[in-house]
Amino acid sequence: MSETKDHRVIHVPLQAKWSFHQDGHKKAYPAQVPGTVHTDLLRNKLIPDPFYGTNETRLQWIGKTDWWYKARFRLPDSILERKHIELVFKGLDTYAAVRLNGHLIVKADNMFRTWKADITQWVSRKENILTILFRSPLEVNKKRFEEQPYPLPADNDRSKIKVSVFTRKAAYQFGWDWGPRFVTCGVWRPVDVVAWNDEKINDFSLRTQKITKTNARLNAQVEVLADQDENITLRLFAEKYLLEKKSFSLHKGINRLSIPFNVRHPHLWWTNGLGKPYLYRFSVDVVKNGKRVDKKSLRYGIRSLQIVQKPDSAGSSFYVKLNGVPVFMKGANYIPQDNFLPRVSREKYREVIHTAKRLHMNMLRVWGGGIYENDEFYNLCDENGILVWQDFMFACSFYPGDSAFLNNVKQEAIDNVKRLRNHPCLALWCGNNEVRVAWDRWGYQKKYHYSPADSAKIFHDYLKLFHQLLPGIVHQYDSGRFYWPSSPNSAPKGWAQEALTGDMHYWGVWWGRQPFSAYEKYVGRFMSEYGFQSLPDYSTIAAFAPDTSRYLVSPVMRAHNKHPAGYEIIRQYMERDFRVPKNFKRYIVVSQLLQAEGMKTAIEAHRRARPWCMGSLYWQLDDCWPVVSWSGMDYYGRWKAFQYRLQKLFAPVLVSPVYEQKHLKVYLVSDRLQEGRARMKIVLEDFYGKKFWQKTLHVSVPANTSRLIYSKSFEKILQHYDKNKIFLHVEVVQDDSLLAENNLFFAPPKALVLPKPKIKYTLHKIHGQTFLLLSAPVFVKYVALLYPDDTGIFSDNYFSMSPGQVKTVRIDLKDAESQFKQGKIKVMPLY
Repeated sequence: MSETKDHRVIHVPLQAKWSFHQDGHKKAYPAQVPGTVHTDLLRNKLIPDPFYGTNETRLQWIGKTDWWYKARFRLPDSILERKHIELVFKGLDTYAAVRLNGHLIVKADNMFRTWKADITQWVSRKENILTILFRSPLEVNKKRFEEQPYPLPADNDRSKIKVSVFTRKAAYQFGWDWGPRFVTCGVWRPVDVVAWNDEKINDFSLRTQKITKTNARLNAQVEVLADQDENITLRLFAEKYLLEKKSFSLHKGINRLSIPFNVRHPHLWWTNGLGKPYLYRFSVDVVKNGKRVDKKSLRYGIRSLQIVQKPDSAGSSFYVKLNGVPVFMKGANYIPQDNFLPRVSREKYREVIHTAKRLHMNMLRVWGGGIYENDEFYNLCDENGILVWQDFMFACSFYPGDSAFLNNVKQEAIDNVKRLRNHPCLALWCGNNEVRVAWDRWGYQKKYHYSPADSAKIFHDYLKLFHQLLPGIVHQYDSGRFYWPSSPNSAPKGWAQEALTGDMHYWGVWWGRQPFSAYEKYVGRFMSEYGFQSLPDYSTIAAFAPDTSRYLVSPVMRAHNKHPAGYEIIRQYMERDFRVPKNFKRYIVVSQLLQAEGMKTAIEAHRRARPWCMGSLYWQLDDCWPVVSWSGMDYYGRWKAFQYRLQKLFAPVLVSPVYEQKHLKVYLVSDRLQEGRARMKIVLEDFYGKKFWQKTLHVSVPANTSRLIYSKSFEKILQHYDKNKIFLHVEVVQDDSLLAENNLFFAPPKALVLPKPKIKYTLHKIHGQTFLLLSAPVFVKYVALLYPDDTGIFSDNYFSMSPGQVKTVRIDLKDAESQFKQGKIKVMPLY
């Protein structure tokens, strides 16, 4: 190979023409990469929409079938003239044999890994043929499943042959209680070509070692792959400014180099609501003979972060300390946004993360039954100050402990820890979702009749994976990052014990069918899961159900609620608190109000309880398909009533009145780091505006905590009035602006004797924005602004209005006036 003047490393996407066909069939069709076999079949009109009607059942054959993918491509001379040429597959789903011009170059068995192949000796100067045979996970693991000496539980795997525990693939694709079963395959992440001569940078990472007010001490770690022994210079930059320059003697193979450096007067990275999530851009390059050979850059936030577990008389704390400040985590559990992952565009990632920011969130939990998310997700979390609780991809199942499986997982963990460790948003690594609590409390030993030897082996394999292998990888490749073995970690005696230490998944409400008031009893140190279902918007239902199927017991509607008793539980709770509508559209809305009320009870209880409780992550932020679920917004991004309520529940300042043990108690909760002064007004009145009792207080708004501001025996006051006809309104005003407000009722919504309101409203345009001004002479419990494609276009919705109050709502639609005239936006009192 001739010597070239340009020695720089080339890193480009593979440009190829892709096709696919079913194994055993000759006819091929155009394919899209990145993609999946399901979306390719759909694009070629070979299958109906998988999400429509009951098509899920009809399309199960796809996941039981082997598929071929073929790419034809040529490489330019600039690549062919390099000494080394690699193909880098960032995601192969899952069992794949890859051949280039007839030569086997990759044999993949893990969806989560990066697969690299040196193709220098096989690549042609003419057209190249790349073929990939994707084997069905069911066929690959069927024999292993049958020969397994004892069953490994995988209740969410909706198949008799439960192979998901052996398959390193997104578990939710085998079915979950909010998602369909679509066992996909395909080239689901990009394929790159990397060409180089003598040396290239394999990896570049930073680690913050110490931060003071005037200086941050960091260390840059650079992994350089060398083709021979030679001398190079590494240059480290911040933006365009040279920070450090250091010479090294490389040996052939992998070289791990280190450059310590300082950043004077550093700008710190903060979470949403506390400060700017400042990001530096650092880069490193390799210089040889005065010429730059390779370069890598990254964005990095300088901050300190600890997970504090401090023993106390009850158990142990569990909270995030950021830059020396204890921070209450407000957020949600995040699942993949689609069953067919390549359909999640950058725009969809931006919409979800910007929504989280708008809702005052500062943490998302990437749940262990999905995927290690795309770089775009973490980049957006970095930019918007959203911390990430990162599960490894294990959930609600038990896994084999043989060396082949563990070695596969080891490389998966290394790939993803190295990929994600530079992100300031990454708060912690967690071994799995609910595996330990499943072993302790879900009765698997009895259900599957495990012998003592079987039980010992299963638990031994659990410890090898989650207490040895994974923490070892984190320690080696992301030293200093907190590792948590399982979420929740362990509480054999139930939720009361679980609440005392670590994180807590409370499902007594919903699964246990306990009343919403149980949320106030079971408050843990960090609430990492809890939730309640509701139906999605009617427009979403219309997208998957024909008009003849738009009723609760239809086969289509049942197919789109994967919880075995979902509709039954929703109705049971609705009968407790609401009048159950007969009209289907109204039933949808009331189900959302029910969810909002339940979650209001939970989140206010969590925030009132700080510093005992220091985190509230509800289940779940998003959906992977149009479905009845626990989400706050549906698959199409349409906001439910709960999603709107979150803007107040997670606001920096919350006022929370409660009536307990015959006492009225008013709490003021603030995430702000500075204390302030405000005026609090508490009023007991009827729905027509007649006031019976009131109290005005000048109060201190606490800094970064919860405080009981007011407490009074209230039984004697209440006994003079009909509890079905009164409510308590609390508002907090600071500098003549409303800081927070809340209502307290003394009876469930179905018992309230509410007047029939006549809502007046007018539209106003101010500086190009549209505002809706609403008022009513009487109290209105819920005012809904209904719009078929409500993706959070209203600044507020599903709100209450006091008698005579003027409520202003911003509408983020350019043609809002036209939408009103056409009747597409409706103002409706719901209760």
